[in-house]
Amino acid sequence: MPDVQLSDRQPVKQDFDVLVIGGGITGAWTALDCSLRGLSTILVEIGDFGGATSMRSSRLLHGGIRYLQQLELGKVRESSRERELVAQSAPHMVDFVPFMVPTFSGVQRGRAFLHAGMLAYRALTMGTHSASKDPALKIPNDHHISRSEIQRHGIHSKEKMTGGRILYEAQVQSSERMTFEVINRARAEGAVALNYMAVQRYIKTDDQVAGVVAKDLVSGNTLELKARIVINAAGPWCDSLNDNASLQKLNTGFARGAHIITRSLLGPYAVALPSNFKSDGVATRGNRHIFIIPWRNRSLIGTSYMESSEPTEDLTPTPDEIQQLIDTVNQSLPESRLTTNDVIRSFAGYYPLQSATIKKGIYQGTGEYRLVDHRTTDSVEGLITALGAKFTTARRIAELATELAQKKLGHTTQNGRPTRSIKLLGSEYKELNQFRSACLKKYANLWSNPVCLHLINCYGSRIDEIAKLCDQDPALNRVLFDGGDTIAAQIVWAARHEVVVHLGDILFRRTDLGLLNNLTIDVIKDCADLAGEGLGWDNHRRQGEIELVQKELEKTMPASNSG
Repeated sequence: MPDVQLSDRQPVKQDFDVLVIGGGITGAWTALDCSLRGLSTILVEIGDFGGATSMRSSRLLHGGIRYLQQLELGKVRESSRERELVAQSAPHMVDFVPFMVPTFSGVQRGRAFLHAGMLAYRALTMGTHSASKDPALKIPNDHHISRSEIQRHGIHSKEKMTGGRILYEAQVQSSERMTFEVINRARAEGAVALNYMAVQRYIKTDDQVAGVVAKDLVSGNTLELKARIVINAAGPWCDSLNDNASLQKLNTGFARGAHIITRSLLGPYAVALPSNFKSDGVATRGNRHIFIIPWRNRSLIGTSYMESSEPTEDLTPTPDEIQQLIDTVNQSLPESRLTTNDVIRSFAGYYPLQSATIKKGIYQGTGEYRLVDHRTTDSVEGLITALGAKFTTARRIAELATELAQKKLGHTTQNGRPTRSIKLLGSEYKELNQFRSACLKKYANLWSNPVCLHLINCYGSRIDEIAKLCDQDPALNRVLFDGGDTIAAQIVWAARHEVVVHLGDILFRRTDLGLLNNLTIDVIKDCADLAGEGLGWDNHRRQGEIELVQKELEKTMPASNSG
């Protein structure tokens, strides 16, 4: 078969072993696992990589303690193991955040109950987080915190507080960059990854799926991509594509969760605050909680909860969703006096519900995922759907999907389960803390400590390439706004090396400028000039890209603050 030319992109052959639909975290890990096992692989994404559900997360790699509430003991252990494996893949992109968990008088929310839960958690997860030799990945031990210390941070309650406990969770500094780096490693292993490629339908003959018909949203061309196995990893939108092929509906409904970004409320600490929503757990401490999480010297607060029969393309939080979060914060942190004027940015995302019966108003975040072989469910060969994974467990469902694809292809490999020991690009160092110290010393004359640490978080050992870019053109060695840590060289690097189509890809997903409160029109224009030079944009194209960024930026603003 001849190669297909995609606009100004590289030619792409038509025939593959595996075609993955969806460039979120599940599709990313699936493409990487398939390519590592020697399967020719192509991934297609309707928007930008990691641009939907994967960038609308709490940025946490949950270690599984929340699954104790549902007595999902297997999920507890699995999540702890997966957190460790993901953290090992790119230690520079992960940190540990201290959570303050208040305790109260009584049994269910008391000190003894929480301590017993932690003892059970340690026993259940024994041996799941001991593989790494890097001290930076050692999870700090939980410990008691006094009532006065909790109150000093502004946390109050009408109930009698007896103290609390500090627990630690892993945090991904940028879920968007993590998703891209998984895809980038897949590309390094030979996979083809195309963003802005909209799958219109399956190529289906009788009871066999043999690829997809897709439209290149860059060129407008429609093309056929053939594959022996198609893996649908389109997240909440997987059913819409399967419906077109008359396949059984997989999701019973959807939950929509919103986050807001505000000024910093608790400094380096995170906290879980009780909301007005009931939880469906068995051994719970009460209602569902929302998180206040430190992120980029701000607070990331989420999630709200709203049921939906179908996911929509509009991911702009509603005033009600934002108010739900503000009210919950003010209820437990009255001194914060949070208002809509404090909301810097907001975003919402969907996740599928797998329950046979959706309980209205009750949070059903079981963390359950599903792998569907449509030969079994619909008598259709060549199609697998992978859905329902959280950011933490996406690698695991990708592994299962790849093993099923191998089995169906009759493909054998000596690689075993390669993503269990994978290192993403930029992870070429032995110990993270030693690497950080060496970089701070090496580049002391080039960058301030905050800028250098930020660049390490983004690029790891490839920070040397950013330094080289700054040496070649000193004009690129400048922060993009006063007090910031993102530099001009990052915009140029993304334009040259990180598969961008639009300026928004850089500002919202290769960097996190779009989620900060300093993205003024002058900064946007500055970035358009930096990216445009590398991508060959004329003035008309640059202006068009600026307008697209402004429209995307409006979607991150609360309705009462926009305009």
